[in-house]
Amino acid sequence: MSSRAQGAAGSELDRVFAVVARYFSLLSEPTRLKILHTICQDERSVSAIVTATGATQTNVSRHLTLMHQAGVVSRRRAGNIVYYRVDDPEFVEICRSVCVQIASRIDEQKPLKRDLLQFAGSH
Repeated sequence: MSSRAQGAAGSELDRVFAVVARYFSLLSEPTRLKILHTICQDERSVSAIVTATGATQTNVSRHLTLMHQAGVVSRRRAGNIVYYRVDDPEFVEICRSVCVQIASRIDEQKPLKRDLLQFAGSH
């Protein structure tokens, strides 16, 4: 392959890697993981997500907007109530797989492992 072709391929890969990095960055915030856990099986209103996560409505809304822009969740409005649901089941599977891997490295007697495995098993 010529250096010009390698440069074009590298440029294309750079764009792909940038998009993948943004996608995975969604997993880097605990509140987003809590939100994902809350809506992974059922559609929920913003107020229900706030209650389930213990986060403020402002914080939850900010994270939901990021996940919506990334295509991970979808939303619908019913009057004044906005509902969110997971729109990318592969994202939930990635999250579940990571939780299982981390839990497998934690001492079985620790509550964190139990909580992670419970989270992974419920999805």
